[in-house]
Amino acid sequence: MLQTVLTLALCTAVGFLFYRRRVPAGMLIGAVTASAALAAGFPSSGVLPISKHAAQVVAGVFIGCSASRDDFRQLKTFWKPVIMITCSLLLVNVVIGVLLFFAGYADLLTCLVCAVPGGISDVTLIAVDFGTDASKVLLVHFCRLVVGVAVFPTVVQRITPPMPEGAGEPAVRKGGKLDRRGAARLLLALGVSSAGAWLGNWLDIPAASILVPLFITFALNLSGFSVPFPSWLRQAAQVVSGAYIGGLLDPGKFGNPVTVLSAAAITIAVLLANAFFFGKWMEKRFQVPLREGMLMLTPAGAGDMALISADIGVSSPRLILVQIYRLLIATAIFPHLCLVIARAFGG
Repeated sequence: MLQTVLTLALCTAVGFLFYRRRVPAGMLIGAVTASAALAAGFPSSGVLPISKHAAQVVAGVFIGCSASRDDFRQLKTFWKPVIMITCSLLLVNVVIGVLLFFAGYADLLTCLVCAVPGGISDVTLIAVDFGTDASKVLLVHFCRLVVGVAVFPTVVQRITPPMPEGAGEPAVRKGGKLDRRGAARLLLALGVSSAGAWLGNWLDIPAASILVPLFITFALNLSGFSVPFPSWLRQAAQVVSGAYIGGLLDPGKFGNPVTVLSAAAITIAVLLANAFFFGKWMEKRFQVPLREGMLMLTPAGAGDMALISADIGVSSPRLILVQIYRLLIATAIFPHLCLVIARAFGG
């Protein structure tokens, strides 16, 4: 218990330092860095396994309460591009997974999970539940995150024309302050979601700790029972997730450095090519500005992209909604499709 407290304290301090330095996803990346460094020096360090489930419950509640009925009504006129985005992400998931497998990076299921278009913490925690090599999944998603937040936006800004004026209006998201009523709703959602996650795990539902809370909160939100989600709780979940998954980053399990570099290069090249190709297609077929279309297919996570997009001249409600949609399908659907494909081919 003491080592868990000390690990979380160090991860919080480093995460806050990264956050104050304006590092994208700073709380998460800082926590992962601190935990990995601590595990390298003191192999017995780490956090209790229950921390993973707690972080997943909070992450599921966060995703579930990120969209409202009004938000999804706006997608009525944008459903064709959404279908195209879904198909492109699924195609890229399979292509990258197969290429990594033939490159000898890992077993088929691990390679497919490496290509799931979700956030670094969510996918890595799901990888643990699926029994894959979480260290290799974390490495590939770490490379995706770095490219997505540090390289991709700059590339997009340079190769695409500016967004037309009035093409998008700033999307208004939920605030982080809680009154008594909001706090009561949040506690109720967390309590019901925790019970549902426990039941899902008892029934051996894969990734139940994040999936069940996601659907419970999503249903509550769509029914009109809006659940506010303060930013400090999301940051706390990032610290706990980072503390757990950082301990999984074992360089001894990476294998041949050439294979690791090849895996990173394959993943990044396919993701960038996909964003440009389908971005151009959406521009031609649906008049979606190229810059906005490419950002919808970015390698980065939805939360990071929502923060980055405004800095390069894109403030579009459609972009925010598509990122929320990506969160949902990447967490609830794609990992299970990977499981089905791997089992079908004996992976």
